[in-house]
Amino acid sequence: MSVPAINWPADSETAPPIRRRKGEQRPYIVAITPAAILLSAFFIFPALWVIYTSTTSLSLTNFAAGAQFVGLDNYRRLWHNPDFPKFVKNTIVFTVGAAMIGQTIGGLLIALLINHAQNHKHKLAPVAFTAALLGWICPPTLAGFIWGGIFDYRNGMLNTTLQFLHLPRVDMLGDYPMFSVILAESWRGLAFALNIFLRALQSIPNQVYEAASIDGATTWMRFKDQTLPAMRHVIALVLLVTTITTIGSFLMILILTNGDPAYATETIALHAYHQAFTLFDIGYGAALSVVMLLLSLFFALFYLRLAKASAE
Repeated sequence: MSVPAINWPADSETAPPIRRRKGEQRPYIVAITPAAILLSAFFIFPALWVIYTSTTSLSLTNFAAGAQFVGLDNYRRLWHNPDFPKFVKNTIVFTVGAAMIGQTIGGLLIALLINHAQNHKHKLAPVAFTAALLGWICPPTLAGFIWGGIFDYRNGMLNTTLQFLHLPRVDMLGDYPMFSVILAESWRGLAFALNIFLRALQSIPNQVYEAASIDGATTWMRFKDQTLPAMRHVIALVLLVTTITTIGSFLMILILTNGDPAYATETIALHAYHQAFTLFDIGYGAALSVVMLLLSLFFALFYLRLAKASAE
């Protein structure tokens, strides 16, 4: 008596696992090998070197003596540094302001405006997109000098305009240093998020919005119920990239304020630069870099959990 074959449904949870023949996955392994090598060369090995260096007394001022293993002494120096909590706070404020609000939310809003303008064939849409890209392609050093010229108290463009309007001058870098560097950093990195969001918006079929409009959905309802769910993973990716980039960014702050006044804009990245490349204390600077790595990991896990929660 023959036994009838069992046709397992494709989506059945009781379906037996698919067994692949030996060597079937070899092409995939070969394909990802270059990426794995590059990841190891440019991230894993440098990260391991930084972690090891943070446990040594490596210093360029005493390089002949060699690096001595000091364990967690550099981290104890961080812990007992009375200004270190301020550096952490400045880093979080700078990251939230520049990466989350300035670049991600600002990039999303401008992407929505440009996408709306392109859908309605506005002639200025390409001009607006090109203008937004200028900050991204502008070298960071030049961008810092541009914003330094805008914020200059005596002859800056901002105060010159205020004087023309018979309004009092504003010392942006003296009275509002953190807001100033956040604004400059947001302008420089906004185009990255804008470009990603614009391409994601253009990939959403118009039929989705047309069906929602027929059902009586308002503009806000279409954005909340159709646009945001469709771009959930894109937003998480942009948040992750901009946050990691901003945590390690210090050049704009270095040019505009150099961490002043009174460490008001001194972030962990800038302090690591000062310790490693001004005072040549490489071990202590490496310990600060490890703290930045842990902070980036914290934000990455937070974003991934947030994206997973929004999907459920």
